[in-house]
Amino acid sequence: MLDIGNPILWFIGVIAFAAAFFLVRGRFGVEAKARRRRERSNRPLISKRPGPTVRFAANVDKPKRNRKA
Repeated sequence: MLDIGNPILWFIGVIAFAAAFFLVRGRFGVEAKARRRRERSNRPLISKRPGPTVRFAANVDKPKRNRKA
């Protein structure tokens, strides 16, 4: 099916592998990792404020504590 002995196919395969390697190499470097970390930390914050608390309509008295003075 494939002619493994054909040097033209080997040459095209090596060129394609080298191109893929150089395209992917920048994704895994130390500089790329630091750049992604900087981008993540400089993103705008949406909001970390807690939402409204849920209040129930039931009237429940708190138990009174006996304090010793």
